Order: sequence, then structure tokens, then C-alpha cells
Amino acid sequence: MTKQLLSIPEAARVLAVPESWLRERVRLRRVPHRRLGKHVRFTAQDLEHIVEQAAQQVVPRRRTVRRWPAPG
Repeated sequence: MTKQLLSIPEAARVLAVPESWLRERVRLRRVPHRRLGKHVRFTAQDLEHIVEQAAQQVVPRRRTVRRWPAPG
């Protein structure tokens, strides 16, 4: 039962995000990860979950209608 564990730089490359983005989310405990001593590692399932989380957070922006004051 061997699972491949990825480091932060490796996982960031797979996810196509900056390492700093991934490190910050690990620090805030917003993404699933494993700690082996002081080392942070990710499984393939962790990466899939991160992608799913990101897809769920995309919400279309509401358009704001600007109303100018009536003259006079």
C-alpha cells in the first residue's frame, strides 16, 4: 500500500498555482494535507479535493448598476 506523497513545490506544480498560494492555505488549514514531522505532504486525493474546493468557490459576480443622480 504505497501512496505517492508530494511536497509543496511538487503539488503547486501539479495544481498550476504559486507555492506561496499553497503554503498560505496550508498555514491557514484551508486545504487538506499531511504533516510528517515538519514536512508537509499531499496525496493525489488531497489535490483532487483542493481542485473541487476551488471549483465550488467560483461564484459569478453580480453586476452593479450605477445610478446617477437626477439633474436639478
